[in-house]
Order: sequence, then structure tokens, then C-alpha cells
Amino acid sequence: MAKVRINDGQREGEVFAPMHWNAQFARQGKVNTLVAGRCDPQSGQPESKQTAVRIMPWQPEWQGELYARVLPELPPSVHWWRKASRLTVAADEPLMPWVKEYAEQQGWQLQLARTDARSSVLAWHNGELMLGFWEGTTLPALAHATIEEAFRRAPETLAERHTLLNGAGAGESVDPGRIICSCYCVGENAIREAIVGGCDSVAALGLSYGVGRIAAPACRS
Repeated sequence: MAKVRINDGQREGEVFAPMHWNAQFARQGKVNTLVAGRCDPQSGQPESKQTAVRIMPWQPEWQGELYARVLPELPPSVHWWRKASRLTVAADEPLMPWVKEYAEQQGWQLQLARTDARSSVLAWHNGELMLGFWEGTTLPALAHATIEEAFRRAPETLAERHTLLNGAGAGESVDPGRIICSCYCVGENAIREAIVGGCDSVAALGLSYGVGRIAAPACRS
């Protein structure tokens, strides 16, 4: 089971898949198990580029993002893909009831939100964020950098916690994007918005976001 990314550069009749995935990266992502067991007699290399495949679509009813200090073992019915700090999950049934039961068994305090198309939960213990889960009929758009920061330093006010429950940070509604400035945790999307808003130099970005103000010259270039 793999998520499909459509690319015009892919030749018709061919697919590309990461052959180095194993059980640490996805529940069912071991592409090598599909490769025919034929090897070149000289090099011993598998004939992976000549393996015939058939692709069938699967549209999950629910998709989500799961963060936790220690990621739990999920039910067998749930497909998951591991990212650096989280699991992206998909299933035919909502995972929220299972997540709530798991968190309650740990004795954590739960903060919940729910609509017809989306639900989310934060689990707290002694003032620290232990788990966060967001799911919907489509994959929720989240401020991932803000969520990761909440595990390092928990939001202090109730308003900040409610904003985090929505999957965003203060003043944010979407993922800030790929982090460009590690010092101030500024993402690519935020920089693009600043450029559209009139920032036309590194110095101007520095005044708005701090980008490049304490960085080495090589980073600013």
C-alpha cells in the first residue's frame, strides 16, 4: 500500500517506488517483496526494473496525522506511513475511538474537538503534551512545525491550546512548509507569503521574521 504522487515526468506504463522501504516506514510498503526473484547471473542484481505490476486504487474513508512521545502500535486495519515526527494514517473506519481509549488507559487528560468531517484530540499529562491526533474525511492540513514545538514547549494559555487542537499555531491556518530558517523555525510558505506581501530582500525578511539575522553569510546567500 503506497500513496500515489502523479508526476508528468513519469513515463507512461511505468511506476517508481522506493525499494528501500521496510516495516519501519510503512505497514505495507515493502516494495521488494513484489520483485520477481530473478537475478543477473554475473552481478547478482535483481531484475527489479522488469517486474510487472498492477495498480488498484483505494480511497480511505478517514485519514489523519498522529503525533506521540512514544508512538503506539496501531490496529491491523489501519494503514500508516512513518514520517520523522509522526505517523500519517488511513483507514475505512475512524481511528479516533481507538486513540481516545488508548490515551485514557494511560491516565492522560483529553482535550477534544469534533465536526461531521473532522475530529482532533490532544492528550496532556502533568502539563506536557503526550499525544496529538487529527483526522478527517480528507487528510487535515496542519501546522506541523507548531505541533512539534508544542511537544518541546507546551502552550501556556487555554487559547493557545485550543488553537493547537485545531492543528495550527497562533495566527497560522496551514503548515508553514519546509523549514528554511532553523534558528527561528520559519517555513517556506511563510517566506513566500512575505515576498508576495512586499519583502524583496534578505534584510526585509529579517525584519519580519528574523530570517538570516544571526545566520552565517553562507546561510544568507
